[in-house]
Amino acid sequence: MTIKIKPRSRTDAGLGQVLAGWVLATLALAAPALVQAKDAPIPPGAVLSVMENIPLDDQADTGELENGAVATFWYGHELDLDGKHYYTAFVWHTRDSAARQGEDFAAPEVQVRLAQATFERTHPGQAQAYTLRYIERKIGFFGAREKPEDVDPARPALEHRTTDGRLLLAVPTSSFDSGVIFKGYTLFAFNPKKTEDDTGWIWSFVGQVRTGEDNSAACDEGAVMPCTFSKGDLSFVDDQGPMPQVKVTVSGTTFDGPDSTRPLAAADNVTYVYDGQKREYISNN
Repeated sequence: MTIKIKPRSRTDAGLGQVLAGWVLATLALAAPALVQAKDAPIPPGAVLSVMENIPLDDQADTGELENGAVATFWYGHELDLDGKHYYTAFVWHTRDSAARQGEDFAAPEVQVRLAQATFERTHPGQAQAYTLRYIERKIGFFGAREKPEDVDPARPALEHRTTDGRLLLAVPTSSFDSGVIFKGYTLFAFNPKKTEDDTGWIWSFVGQVRTGEDNSAACDEGAVMPCTFSKGDLSFVDDQGPMPQVKVTVSGTTFDGPDSTRPLAAADNVTYVYDGQKREYISNN
């Protein structure tokens, strides 16, 4: 469902305090739906309403803004950290109309801007259970051709709590290009104790990792090219710093020259380490 939104001008300073009462009042109207919802305690439309500061239908998952940019609900996640229960919703944005003028298609290198809204469950069991805590309008850029990778509902999200009180979240994602399905994870770091001296955001996009691929749509059962299929298990390994290593243990097959394949082995496993200067995970293989 798409709804056009006319956002009101405002600054983000003190936004949580300004909107918290409005959010609770809005969500109270949808209390039955919130009680029944299993995986998303706050509907996508309510999330977009908070981020754009205008009431929307709860079922709206996309909103066209006044400048022609489009905001779309991407993924919602519940988590527990330091005795608090949170629900975070990630929203992606296209460029505005002026930036897209004259384009028929977005170039492969054009990414989308990620934003987030985080709520804390302050009144469990009540209709007004959640209070808005954070809104950040830019936590990173990802994707291609002005679209994000799709969330893969067949795999669960993975979490790791760091020694310095942060949470690393791996959201399962997939994409399709030229007959090949690529699978992996999109990584985010949650730092609710962030101070003014800390770099990054409260939620930060910190990179993507690949875990497998499937070229069955392109290989035509081997008639066009050898068919390959691989998958990987992701795990977190404590490192010298607070951010863990991310290890991908692979299995399946891969190309061994243009006309043959080979089984994947331990040497094909990939380890990603956090680069503090780039603020993202990079492969050290």
